Parts: sequence; C-alpha cells; structure tokens
Amino acid sequence: MDELIQTPAEATHCSLCSTPLAADQNFCVNCGYPEKGTESEKAKFHADRVQNQRKQQFAKKELKTGRIILLVIAGLSFLSGLFYFFAMDDSASLIASGILSIVYLALAYWSQQKPLIAMVLGLLVYLTTIVINGIVEPETIHRGIIMKVIIIAFLGKGINSALQLRKNK
Repeated sequence: MDELIQTPAEATHCSLCSTPLAADQNFCVNCGYPEKGTESEKAKFHADRVQNQRKQQFAKKELKTGRIILLVIAGLSFLSGLFYFFAMDDSASLIASGILSIVYLALAYWSQQKPLIAMVLGLLVYLTTIVINGIVEPETIHRGIIMKVIIIAFLGKGINSALQLRKNK
C-alpha cells in the first residue's frame, strides 16, 4: 500500500508584522492586515491605521494638557494657601493647601502611568474641594467661576483622551 505523505500547507508571513500565517488565513491574527484581501481592503486597512495613529497623537496631546492643568491647580492651591497665611495669619489654610498641592502633583506624575485613574481622581478632588469651600464659605462658589469651569472642562478632556487611549490599546 502506498501511503500518501501529506505536507503541511506552506505557511506564509504577514507582510506588515511578519507573523506566520497558515495558507488558509486571509487576515493576520496579530495585526488584522488583509494579506489575501483586495487592494481596496488593503488601502482601507492602511487608511484606518493612519487615522487611529492620528487619534492617538491627539489624545496624547489632550492628556498632556490635562496633566498641565493638574500642575496648575497644584500651583494655584499653594499660592492661595500662602495668600491666606500672610493675609489672615491662617496656618491651617497653608497646611491644607500644601497637602492639596502635593496631592495634585502626585496625580500629575501618576497620570503618566495610569492616566484615566489619575484624571478621574484629579477631577473628583477638585470638585470635592469646590463643594467643601462652598459649604464653609458659600460666597466662594461664585468666585472664579469661569476659571473653575475651564479647569473642569480640561480635566474632562483629559479623561476622554485617557479613555480613547485605553480603547485603542
């Protein structure tokens, strides 16, 4: 009896990422490139890839802006503590503002490793500070309302950018 010797289908490699492909695979399992697709499918793949890279670059830029806002809040918090200390001889405000500044600095640093969590916590700390100040001194709610809205908007953009980066990974 003659035995048929079967050779495995010759494996090819993805032309984009060099992942081995079985002969019957149309798409790369690693990067999704349509190796056996039409020219139109290949062009769409490349266009989508460029668009995603641009979105990621924009999201990183927005995230950097959010990080800068955390640093600005830290500085403003410390400066307001200094103002209350020298104007009203209130050392408790200086200590509280110093601690709050350190928290914002830590969140800005942490946003490099865990951007979504750091931005959400930054926004929550900022909103909590506004609410507590509003309870203690109700007239502070109206002071600097435009600046407060701008800071909240930038932190919101930072959160959105962190979500986009997480989704694209």
